Amino acid sequence: MQKNELHLTHGTISYHHYGNGPQLWLALHGFAQDGSVFAALTPYLPKDTCLIALDLPWHGASDWKKDIFSTTDIQEAIDLLLAEKQQVKYSLIGFSFGARLALALTREEAQRWERLVLLAPDGLPRRGWYAFFDHLPLVVKKQVARLFDRSELLLKWANNLYEWKWLDAFSVKFVRQHLQTEANRKRLKGVWLSAAAFPTLKSSCSFLSKTSHQTLQLITGERDAVIPPASFAYLAQQIPTLQWTKIAEAGHDLLHANILPQWAPDLFKDSHADTHPE
Repeated sequence: MQKNELHLTHGTISYHHYGNGPQLWLALHGFAQDGSVFAALTPYLPKDTCLIALDLPWHGASDWKKDIFSTTDIQEAIDLLLAEKQQVKYSLIGFSFGARLALALTREEAQRWERLVLLAPDGLPRRGWYAFFDHLPLVVKKQVARLFDRSELLLKWANNLYEWKWLDAFSVKFVRQHLQTEANRKRLKGVWLSAAAFPTLKSSCSFLSKTSHQTLQLITGERDAVIPPASFAYLAQQIPTLQWTKIAEAGHDLLHANILPQWAPDLFKDSHADTHPE
């Protein structure tokens, strides 16, 4: 494995490099992970395939200078990678938040995709506290984000809401985990505020539904405890060309060693990226 860095306008993005073939795949990881999670796909890579997995801002070894990032920043990273690899096309795989980011890139990047693979995508319609906080207007989010540094107060509120049965166990565990340290709070704040400025899911779906030159694939676990099945069904309804694969015994972590053999062997089949530079 070779690890490298991309020097962008607003910071440094680290990335993980697997394989050396001309068929180029890029990968976007989930929240609180880094690109190394895609090392699990290495045994399934054909000899003609190269997989590059980014460390998103505030994740892994990336060093991000701004308080937020935008899809334009990710495009800058992709431009540099394509130039380095002398490619004009690539396939994209995103897991959870990474799949949400992939959808946000649709209008600008879809023309360069050979394939788009969404693994248990986040950012889909849902109910509860997650939906409430996720869909707050950006101006309100900025005010709420000021409270992140008062982690003791927020944790107290979360514990009280849990005791009153107004907050589920998953949500209170999430709050406890991601408010523990300054680095965790910075990451949570940055991702939360950045996602608020992403293009709407509806606009991305509408654009994808009108494209026919890419292979669009959705892979989900039928026991996903993070994203409700109805959310995945919504995405499939919005994009009729989406090929939906449901893994019966899988939860949210589709990159788990026990789950990978159920979908990864077929992932790179029929990949025909354009390997000729302009």
